[in-house]
Amino acid sequence: KLILLDSLLQEILYNNMFIKSPLGKTYFCDQISTAQEAIQFIQVKENLPINFVWKCEQNGKFLDENYKFTSLSTVTILPHGGLLGGKGGFGSLLRSIGAQIEKTTNHEAMRDLSGRRQRDVNNEQRLKNYVAGATEREREAREKKEIKLEKLRRLAEGENKGKYDFSDPLYDKARSETEEKVHEAVEAAMAAGGEASSSKAHTSNTEDDFAKDNLKRKNEGDAG
Repeated sequence: KLILLDSLLQEILYNNMFIKSPLGKTYFCDQISTAQEAIQFIQVKENLPINFVWKCEQNGKFLDENYKFTSLSTVTILPHGGLLGGKGGFGSLLRSIGAQIEKTTNHEAMRDLSGRRQRDVNNEQRLKNYVAGATEREREAREKKEIKLEKLRRLAEGENKGKYDFSDPLYDKARSETEEKVHEAVEAAMAAGGEASSSKAHTSNTEDDFAKDNLKRKNEGDAG
């Protein structure tokens, strides 16, 4: 029984085989038993160059040319060559990109346990807070209006009572008297300076006349 089963399996495998070409086409062949025969079959079907080296792949494994198929899986013919393994480093690349991604803090689109959007819940809460604070806002508006009217009344009545203003009648009177005294002292000093300069000029003129008389008398005495 085992021999008959084995022979039957070999006949089935020998007569039923799907082969995928390098161009992506799939063919059915019932006369293939080895990898070399599969490569030759595709070279004829696709008119592939004979001097080019091809390899056979099945179930993710590359097969030798003399390998006999023991599975019904599709056989793929690929160009020979390439590098073993991959470049690697993909995990580190993902980690570096993940470090650059910022975690969002916007959860408005999420839903709660009842199925409502979080944005709707937040908007409802904001509306409740706004309605609850209406009385407080009206009171603050009235206070601001009263303060503004009080400032206008003081300004109209001449009361200089601003935040940074200073009003003291005694201080204003003393400052005015001080300014008047300063002006009087300056005028008196200027007048005294004018009198002194005029008297000095008169004295110098008298001395000049006396010197001229002495010089004239001396000249007359020398002549006599």
